[in-house]
Amino acid sequence: MRKKLLITLSSCLLVLSLQAQTQSGLVRTVTRPDAPSQRLQGVVVRVQGDYNPVLSDEQGAFQVTMPGYKNGAAYTLAGINKGGYELREPELVGRQLPFSSSVPMEIVMVSRRQLQRDKQRIEQAARDNIERYYEEKMNELNTQLAAATLSNQEYEERLSALETEYDRFEPLIEQMAERYARTDYNGMSAADSLIQQAIEQGDLNLAQERILAKGDPAEREKKMKRIRRLADAQRNELAEDYYHLHSIHMSRLQKDSALYYLLRRAELDTTNAQWQLDAGNFYDKMARSYDQALVLYRRALRYALANEGPQALRTAQAHNNIAYALARLGRYKEALPEQQLATDLYVQIYGPAHPYSAARLMNLGAVHYYLHRIDSAQHYFDRAEQVYTAIEASPDHEQNVYKLHAQLLNNQAALDLAKKNYDSAYERLNKAMKILPQEEEDDLLLLYNSMTYVCHLAGRTEDEQHYAQLAQTLAAKLGRN
Repeated sequence: MRKKLLITLSSCLLVLSLQAQTQSGLVRTVTRPDAPSQRLQGVVVRVQGDYNPVLSDEQGAFQVTMPGYKNGAAYTLAGINKGGYELREPELVGRQLPFSSSVPMEIVMVSRRQLQRDKQRIEQAARDNIERYYEEKMNELNTQLAAATLSNQEYEERLSALETEYDRFEPLIEQMAERYARTDYNGMSAADSLIQQAIEQGDLNLAQERILAKGDPAEREKKMKRIRRLADAQRNELAEDYYHLHSIHMSRLQKDSALYYLLRRAELDTTNAQWQLDAGNFYDKMARSYDQALVLYRRALRYALANEGPQALRTAQAHNNIAYALARLGRYKEALPEQQLATDLYVQIYGPAHPYSAARLMNLGAVHYYLHRIDSAQHYFDRAEQVYTAIEASPDHEQNVYKLHAQLLNNQAALDLAKKNYDSAYERLNKAMKILPQEEEDDLLLLYNSMTYVCHLAGRTEDEQHYAQLAQTLAAKLGRN
């Protein structure tokens, strides 16, 4: 359960009246070093309530007529859609926004193709760095062992700890790459742009040098705290540098330092829900410290509710992460209402046929499973199955749906085992292995192990030996033996 969006006017008086009730806006793409921002035509913008959807024109401009609204009144976007694009900040949908007849709303989107390309490039650079630092630490251990400054037992313990940390960093690389790939360079200072590009390119030393050229971060923070009121721009710049330093240390397999900078960032503004979510996410994935993560997740929920409202995406994310932490602590009864809230919000925000909604349904089914409510778990797993099957039937669906679907099939196989329906479990796992993308080797190892267990229970001795051998070979390749 993981945690894981047009009028002709006739008089001046009428012009003034309509202006006071019209929210204008502009849609553009993100600015990237190799791709300047462009205005987007044909974007569908929907506002919650009884308002017709509008389309952006060839200049990316749109207008929504909202009778009865006054400047400063809150409104909420119900959806922003264009084929091949997605919002740079998905949480914009569901967030409360101030109505203004004079200030246009800016919507920033990113091409899915560009996003995928940038993510893959940034992920590869990060993984190359992690591999290099991993090799350096391995060489240090081997040197110490050869020099007899480490006993064989100490060597094995440190090697095991190193491999464990290496494995735990892997799922965080994708999140880091996603965050950097969505960055909009528009309005960024030259210095910050160079730091960002160095991070994306994997040049960690250069990025760190450029950050430290601004001055020691700890001293900069002290200086800022002497000022009566921190300027938002200064705080956000420092927060960005703390995140960069977190990324640098993470890529060097320096877990404690990476966590330290995320926590420093979170404490810069405890009312920033996203910063709390980021720190909590690192706690639970890297340190397995679910109690500490829960504190940050609950803080995130408190301020997401206060600043963005009960129906905002970040509110939904906080509920989902709270449920995850509680479940990992074995507190399933407490996790259930949180996961139910998260699931309802995701369905409301993304619609019932979206992969994110299906993933939350799968989470909800998992909580019911741990509460031994097999029929309820089956109900939510079946709903998720319907969504994934429908998405896969469309010609332009995203490939990551197969990974999610394979995870669901593994969970459904667990239900089959609870009912002693070994043939069904076998068929589900077979299907999961067929649809899982080849590069998802961690998930494939899970499926091999699951299949080995199912074959053992079903008395399929030859199949059991076959999948056990596949699991052993893949585990050796991944360094899990």
